[in-house]
Amino acid sequence: MSEISSGALVRLAMWGKNMTIIRDGRMEWPGFSYSDDEWQRMYALSAPVTNFAYQKYIWINAVVFIVIAAIGIAAIFLPLATVLFPVPAETSALKFSLLLAACAFLIIGGGLPISLSIAAWMSTNAAMRQQWVAAPGDAALASKISWQINRITLIMCGVLVPGMLVWIAYDIDAGPIITTLKWLGIALMGVSMAAGVVNQRKQK
Repeated sequence: MSEISSGALVRLAMWGKNMTIIRDGRMEWPGFSYSDDEWQRMYALSAPVTNFAYQKYIWINAVVFIVIAAIGIAAIFLPLATVLFPVPAETSALKFSLLLAACAFLIIGGGLPISLSIAAWMSTNAAMRQQWVAAPGDAALASKISWQINRITLIMCGVLVPGMLVWIAYDIDAGPIITTLKWLGIALMGVSMAAGVVNQRKQK
């Protein structure tokens, strides 16, 4: 029997649903690769997850993480910035970037697992959970997924520091650029999700 809690098994099943939808849509997430046996297990775990439950999972996770991020900024980043940099005009770009990247890593690294856990539990019911039975290898797969998320988070936060320094050094006007990139990112996510849903329905 695999040493994995019921809550962790639910999280694994919902993550499996997320990844199998991406795979069925002929897409992939860089940094999230799995063996054939791991894919087979995720397909088995994701089978009981309805489309409605999955949509709830996506939206609840987004809302909860936004709340956690807001709390993290208010409780961690702003107090530390006030204490460490009492005179903003005298703050070096490198120090500010390092603080922001460190706080981002803490917020994402700690907040995302919490939001995923809450979303997984709130989007499933007792009947659905009864269908999931732990199997050997589940704990290892859950641990692998956790490491993958942390690794991607670390890479993102690492890229943030030099990215901000270049932004500041060249005095880039962030207004229209950030707005354009934000809406482009939202559009690409929407197209990606829509394509995955369409491909999934075609395969049924």
